[in-house]
Amino acid sequence: MCGIFGIISKRTQVSLDIYNALLIQQHRGQDAAGILVLNKNNVFLKKGGKGKLVYEVFKHHDLKKLAGNLGIGHVRYPTTEKKSDAQPFYNNFSGIGLAHNGHIINEQQLRKKLREKSIYCDSDCDAETLLNVFSYFFLREKGNVKERCFKSLEKLMSSVLGSYSVVSVIRGVGLLAFRDPYGIRPLVYGKRESAYAFASETIALEQLEFSDYKVLKPGEAVFVDRYLNVESRLVKQQGHRHCMFEWVYFSRATSSLEGVKINSVRARLGAELATLYKKSHAYKRLKQKGLEKMIIVSPVPETARPAAILFSEKAGYKYKDALEKNRYAGRLFIKPSQKIREKETLMSIVPIKEIVDGKIVFIIDDSIVRGTTLRKMIYTLKKYGARQVHVFITCPPLKYPCDYGIDFHKSTELIAHNKSVDEITTEIGADSLTYMSMEGLVNAIGMPREELCLACLNNEYPTERNLNKNVLNQVFDY
Repeated sequence: MCGIFGIISKRTQVSLDIYNALLIQQHRGQDAAGILVLNKNNVFLKKGGKGKLVYEVFKHHDLKKLAGNLGIGHVRYPTTEKKSDAQPFYNNFSGIGLAHNGHIINEQQLRKKLREKSIYCDSDCDAETLLNVFSYFFLREKGNVKERCFKSLEKLMSSVLGSYSVVSVIRGVGLLAFRDPYGIRPLVYGKRESAYAFASETIALEQLEFSDYKVLKPGEAVFVDRYLNVESRLVKQQGHRHCMFEWVYFSRATSSLEGVKINSVRARLGAELATLYKKSHAYKRLKQKGLEKMIIVSPVPETARPAAILFSEKAGYKYKDALEKNRYAGRLFIKPSQKIREKETLMSIVPIKEIVDGKIVFIIDDSIVRGTTLRKMIYTLKKYGARQVHVFITCPPLKYPCDYGIDFHKSTELIAHNKSVDEITTEIGADSLTYMSMEGLVNAIGMPREELCLACLNNEYPTERNLNKNVLNQVFDY
């Protein structure tokens, strides 16, 4: 899960726009950042990590040197500790640069096929694999550049499995953006005077004063040439399976996905949780004992705040910000390792003692992955005087690994994989635990269930895990 941005303009300098777009999308990746800019004669590439934010990678003098009217940028969210290579990547032979958001499942299969063609990857990043596959097809096609791009994408989409939203530049020609055939990861574009831009989230376009937003369809590619002529084609569509976790956690509340406002979805999730709570044993027990006046509702900052506000309204309890987050600590879930996440949780989210002391605290959070950080948070709340801690989660139990760019690759990592709700409640030390229902999640998002990727919840993956070797050979050996 990363953040990408691409822009083409009739102006001579786009590096500041890319920089600002990456800052706006910093929440999507905090481990590395990169910018690639092209002009008529030169290619400029600067990227940095590991663990560096956008403002740490780029200084004012860097942006002045990144001189050109065509460029792409990337902020990296690590899906594994070992892969530390920052994007974008550039291929000298094809004159193509590329950055992507997602995860390529059959990367090793593709790299083996590329090696057979004497094409090698120098990094361990799947974006370079994607670039080399695209460049291989592009260099073998004939005709004008635009047609070569679309034809190459037909073959790429027939050989690459996984999720990928891509922004790419073709030297001296233009900007190409495309989305995988299931549209698992987001990608939008808009225009302003003398420029077009593509981004992972609408908020990046909005704050840079782009308008007339359009969502790329699954399997759609959009080509913008240097004269700002735009052509869109539906290359290969196999349905629509947008990742539900974008609404639950990853995207900014001020963005929208597929035309659905993130903040509104999260608020509806809170209302759904309140409905579930009023049917629970915990509700009946607390009401019978006359303890309702002692209840406060608090979010785990920041993603769960809209849900907590609506929950408190629907349940009739006081809303309180009982947990203070260090605003400089960044997002904990997208830290590169569990050890770092656990350590920083204790330092970055701290209960406010005078608020929780003697209270029954209802904690609203977006998800439980491994459970270790939540367990320590509950322990600290009780240490600070909370009489009881009840937990409400806006996402159903995460039981299965994600193949598409979220950092849980094994079922054994997930606390809900082989435990009941009662067992999880005991393990994290909560007095009760309420998960969102699948039906409630789908209703809150407001899209048909069959258009969402729910694989981490129900083990129903939209893509294959491996591509038939004969199919791969047929695509490559033409």
